[in-house]
Amino acid sequence: MSSPPTSPDSTASNPHLIYLPDHVPVYRCANCSIELALQDELVSRAFSGAGGPAYLLRSVINTKVGAKGAKELLTGKHTIAPVTCLGCSAELGWTYYQAPEQSQKYKEGKTILEKAKIYKDNKW
Repeated sequence: MSSPPTSPDSTASNPHLIYLPDHVPVYRCANCSIELALQDELVSRAFSGAGGPAYLLRSVINTKVGAKGAKELLTGKHTIAPVTCLGCSAELGWTYYQAPEQSQKYKEGKTILEKAKIYKDNKW
């Protein structure tokens, strides 16, 4: 699924926020409730973040990506960048830019969000 378009309803206080349709299930920031990703963007729940279980997602919205750097992770050394919430600046996880081993290349361009820092909103 492709990334959703920017909503014309962005607020004057933060014109860069993206809003998703009211009927789609999403993941939200546990701190400020800003929408972070469509649940359809989930690739895997079997990941570990810095603070525990994490989800791997194809794309995220309403986040800020920090500076890239090399980091030794459970599956080897990767080039990653920290991801924070645009709404409250909470650290959420990271984006993978480069994986050294062929078996890890599927992570490139995807983002880890720590389970403890997000919640599911099914919008039922």
